[in-house]
Amino acid sequence: MARLLVLTDPGELLRELAAATRHGNEGQFLVHEAIRKALPAHEQAEELWERATGEYRKALRDVAAHLDALTARPAASGEETVHLLWFWFGPSGWRTLVVENGWSWERAERFLSRTAIAALC
Repeated sequence: MARLLVLTDPGELLRELAAATRHGNEGQFLVHEAIRKALPAHEQAEELWERATGEYRKALRDVAAHLDALTARPAASGEETVHLLWFWFGPSGWRTLVVENGWSWERAERFLSRTAIAALC
C-alpha cells in the first residue's frame, strides 16, 4: 500500500486502491473465509478478527489521510473517509459482491472504484 501514498491524483489513488485490495482479498480469500467461519465458535473472536484485519485497517487509514490531503474540499471528514474505505474495500465489501451476489472480482473492482471516486472526489 505504500506505493499508493505517492500518488497525487485522487481518482488514480482510488482506482489503485481498488486494484490492490482486490488482489489482497482475492489472494487471501480462503484465509478470510476460514477466520470468518471460526468467529462464532472462537473464545476470543474479536481479538482474532482484530489480528486478522488490524494492518489492513491501518493501511486504509493511511490512504484516507493521503486522500484528504489531496482533495481541496474533502467530501467526508477524515474519520468518515476511513469508514467509507473500509465499507467499500474491506473484506466484507468484497465478500458481499463476489460471494453473496456472484459478481466477478473484476466487476466488483470496477464498481467499487467508480463508487468511491463518485463519492469522494
